[in-house]
Amino acid sequence: MKHFPENVQKLLIDARIPIDQLKPVYYELTIGEQFPDDSIRLIEVNNTLIEELEKSKKLVIRGANDDFAALCTANQVFEIKTAETSNTLLLASPLDSSLANKENGCISLKVNSILHSKLELTQCVPRIRRIRQLLEENPYQGHFDDEENTTRKITLEDLKNEVQASDNTIDSYLKKLNVITVDGYLRSMDFDFRTKLIEYVFSLISIQDWSKDNIPIDKCATEMKEMCPKYIAKQFLEQIGIISTDGSSIALNANVISTHYALDLLRNLEKMKLSEFMTCWRECVPLDFPIDLDQLKENVIITEDTIAYIDIEALSEKADERIKTLFSRKNIWTLSELEPFLSNLITSNAELISLLAIHTRSIIKDGQKHYVPKYS
Repeated sequence: MKHFPENVQKLLIDARIPIDQLKPVYYELTIGEQFPDDSIRLIEVNNTLIEELEKSKKLVIRGANDDFAALCTANQVFEIKTAETSNTLLLASPLDSSLANKENGCISLKVNSILHSKLELTQCVPRIRRIRQLLEENPYQGHFDDEENTTRKITLEDLKNEVQASDNTIDSYLKKLNVITVDGYLRSMDFDFRTKLIEYVFSLISIQDWSKDNIPIDKCATEMKEMCPKYIAKQFLEQIGIISTDGSSIALNANVISTHYALDLLRNLEKMKLSEFMTCWRECVPLDFPIDLDQLKENVIITEDTIAYIDIEALSEKADERIKTLFSRKNIWTLSELEPFLSNLITSNAELISLLAIHTRSIIKDGQKHYVPKYS
C-alpha cells in the first residue's frame, strides 16, 4: 500500500477508492527569503474581466490622492474594496525544477507571502464631474487670455490618471463639453466667448454669401484670426458643424446652435415664462433651425407655464439629496423627465427603478404615471 497518513487511508477505504490507483502528493513548504512580501495583493474578478484584461494586457487603476482606487476597463468602472478572508492564504511558488518533484510525489514550494484579505470589485458610476471642475478653473477666452495666466493647465494624460472613468467615457464627456486643445492642453471654452464665435460665423456667412450647409472650414478659420488662432477656430467649427465627407466644409448643426442660444437665454435667470422663452428662442436662431424642448431635457425644468435652467453638475452626488432638490423645484415628474437627472448616479435601469421605489411614490395623472415625493 502506498504511503498515506493513517487518517487519509481510512477515509479512502471507507469511500471504497482504490488506493493502488492513487499517487500521493505532498507539499514541502519553505519560507522564501523575502517573506512576507507585502507588495502582493489578490484581486477577485469575473470571467468577463479576465478576458478583457488578457486582451488589453494592462490593469488600469485611477484616482486622485483623496479618492478611492478604481479599476477602469474600456467601458466600466469598479470601486476596489478590501475584504477580509475567513482563512489565511499562503502564496507560494515552485522551487527550481531540480527540487520541485521529489520521490513519492512530494512537491516543494517556496512561501512568499501570507494574506488575510483580498480585493473585491464593485461596479460604480464614472466620476467624471472632476473633469469639468478642473477645466472650468481655466476656460479659454480668446487670443490674450494666457498672457498672465498661471492657473494649472490639464492634459489628457492628467485626466486619465486622476479621473475614475473609462477611456471611452472620458473621451465622450470631453466631446459633450466641447473641449478644445490649446498648445497641447485641454481647455473648456468660455460660454460667452463661444457665443461671440457663433455670432462671428453667422456674420461671415452673410458677408461671404456662404450657405449654412456648406461653410469652407479652412477659409472660415482664416477669417476668424481676429478672434482666435486658426487651429482653434477649426476645432470650434468642427464642434458646431457636421463635417463633409471630404473634410473640407461643414454644415451648421442646427441642434447644437439652437441649444446654445436656449441656454444663453436661461442660464442667468431664475426662471422664465415658457411662452416668452419660446418666442425669444425662436427669434435667436434662423427660422429653418428647429426649436424643440426635448433638446433641453438635460438642462431645464419645465412646469405648466415656466422654464428654468438647472445645472446637473451642480446637483449632489448623493441620491437622496439630489431627489430632494429636484422635487423642491417641481413637485410632480414623469419618468422621462426624471431620468436625465438621475442617469449619472446609476449603472443600470434596475437601479433607477429601485431608487424611485425608495424615494418616491407613483400616481396616475391624466392617464400617465407620475412620481411625487414619498415623504413630504
